[in-house]
Amino acid sequence: MAVASNMGVPGGLDSPGVETAKLSGLLDDSGAVMTVLVVDDDEGSLLVAKAAVEKSGHKCILAADGDTAWRLYQERRPHVVVSDLMMPGLNGLDLCRAIRAAETSSYTYVMLLTSHGAQEDVLEGMRAGADDYVAKPLDPFVLRTRLLAARRVTALHAALANALDETRESNERLAEFTGRVSHDLRTPLTSILGYVELAGMDAESGQTEDTAEYLEIIGSSARRLLSMVEELLGFASIGGSLSRTRLSLAGLVKEVTEDLSLGLREAGAAVHCQDLIFDADESQLRVAVQNLIQNAVAYRRPDVPPVIRVSGERAGAGVVIRVEDNGKGIREGDRRRVVEPLVRLHREGDPAGTGLGLATCARIAAAHGGRLEISPSSSGGTTVSIYLGVL
Repeated sequence: MAVASNMGVPGGLDSPGVETAKLSGLLDDSGAVMTVLVVDDDEGSLLVAKAAVEKSGHKCILAADGDTAWRLYQERRPHVVVSDLMMPGLNGLDLCRAIRAAETSSYTYVMLLTSHGAQEDVLEGMRAGADDYVAKPLDPFVLRTRLLAARRVTALHAALANALDETRESNERLAEFTGRVSHDLRTPLTSILGYVELAGMDAESGQTEDTAEYLEIIGSSARRLLSMVEELLGFASIGGSLSRTRLSLAGLVKEVTEDLSLGLREAGAAVHCQDLIFDADESQLRVAVQNLIQNAVAYRRPDVPPVIRVSGERAGAGVVIRVEDNGKGIREGDRRRVVEPLVRLHREGDPAGTGLGLATCARIAAAHGGRLEISPSSSGGTTVSIYLGVL
């Protein structure tokens, strides 16, 4: 085994957490451009509203009657609809009801234009699904302030819809993960129970010559089961609160290669590292680097000593850590699948495993506000890139 180190340019990871950034962006989203549909059969009111909308920095589309407005709504799906109550075709109330009935995951903020003192019209409009109202004759300043509120409301609805979609996807992944765990744990458990039953039957009949063999198989299955449970617990513990410290990539790789020295020596592996100074959670990054180096050794090509190159560089506000090998490689169609928990490729000559190594690395990258990418290496093997603080 050979380990080489080259000193590189220091880097840092000082970007805020992803969730904090998302929340900050949502609360300061008043400048985002919206599409606003204004509906009124009075040409003067349309022009006043159009000027106010565009002065606020938004796109404006106009309709002179309810039927045209309904068609434009279906075609353009505007963020905001500002509609007069009384107009040809669909009136404002019917247009509002039609919009609410047609909505799916997106939300349209509806404002009604009402006459001064028309309290019953306002109340009926709110019952029809309107969010706000503006009195006529239209005051451009009032409309602009209402658009600020509309932007916040539509942004919150969009964030809620995204959260619901992510929750559904998470539940689906959890169900799939649970099924895989159940399947993988059932195999050694079945073996243990089967051989315990055989040993009990032999003991009843007085034939105990095979008991030692049964106990050896039971012990092997139990150890495999324990290893799987420990790996699952380790996978579940990834993420949460991070303890960021200043790290040396070369120092981290040196520690990992010392821990893996026996397996690296037996495989004739050479590990080369280009140093990088960066901020990350030391224990989690050690797990990620160890998993990737172990994979490079485990999935090497027959009769080809593994050559593993670890490097890092700054990428925007974060860093990227790359581990490149000359092994079997991963086909393009499998690269997204292998980062899912408990997914194994089952190729000829591949060793047994739990299928949690790359999934753990992907989870570590996500915990640091980044991502994991898999690509071919220049030698035909695999390059795994862990982006930290770079989505």
